[in-house]
Amino acid sequence: MKILFLARHKWPHVGGVETHVRELGKRLKIKGESVKIISEEDIRFPKIKYLGLLYIWFWLFKNRKLIKWADIIHCHDVFIWYLPFRFLYSKKPVYTTFHGWEGTWPIPWRNIVYKRLASRLSWGTIAVGKYIEKYYGVKASKVVYGGAVTPGGRPSATTPGVSHNFRGVNHIVFVGRLEKDTGVLDFIEQLKINNLKFKIDFVGDGSLRKECEKFGKVHGFVDPNPFLEKADICVPGGYLSYIEAKQYSCKIMTFYDNPLKKDYWDEIKKIKKFPTWGEIADDYLKLWSKAI
Repeated sequence: MKILFLARHKWPHVGGVETHVRELGKRLKIKGESVKIISEEDIRFPKIKYLGLLYIWFWLFKNRKLIKWADIIHCHDVFIWYLPFRFLYSKKPVYTTFHGWEGTWPIPWRNIVYKRLASRLSWGTIAVGKYIEKYYGVKASKVVYGGAVTPGGRPSATTPGVSHNFRGVNHIVFVGRLEKDTGVLDFIEQLKINNLKFKIDFVGDGSLRKECEKFGKVHGFVDPNPFLEKADICVPGGYLSYIEAKQYSCKIMTFYDNPLKKDYWDEIKKIKKFPTWGEIADDYLKLWSKAI
């Protein structure tokens, strides 16, 4: 089977979606499937509202041989890229994975409409977290939470509003975007309250970079594994960094400042066993099998 992924970015650009697409693609290739990925790195469109989207549509039309090549089109949060081709190739199976929210609370109505439109026009959907169904009013064909390198690991996370136990801690790593919605400001507030002074690494980047540099070293979007291997505590910005931290037996601290993010963390804390990436690849294959 020939699969074409559409995603905003791809590896070596570091992030949760990029990791999901990379690991999924690797497992699909092992299973004998052909995978190609189209991302911003390929299209290189102008970052101008509306004009950028028109350029993406033009680029995809110009390179429509890639769409014709594929048995399956699967969009990762960028169904809008494929929108005109959903009608141009009406019999071509197209699916969408919703990887998360856009970081703005309350959720703008436009974002809700985009997800509902993608859900309505896709042949099937995958949601990374059940909270997406609740807050966007969509019903996913399958709910996943990201994959583990090895199976197992019951997560245990503390909650904000409770005094965190930093006793015996020498090294903390924050993994994720340095933005308000990832909880980094709440994490910094805890550091101020406890007047803590030990090694802190921030593996990520964003508009709060300068604020984070007051408390530790900001490394940008790099491979988090070397930092997780040495850390006592991980403050994850999202599901995948949470799962990766559990693989290294890090203690976990999570933070939220709105009902959506509370549900986000409450969901993953209830999971008794994380699936492997191979098992998640099987979920995708099962979904696609209905169209082949």
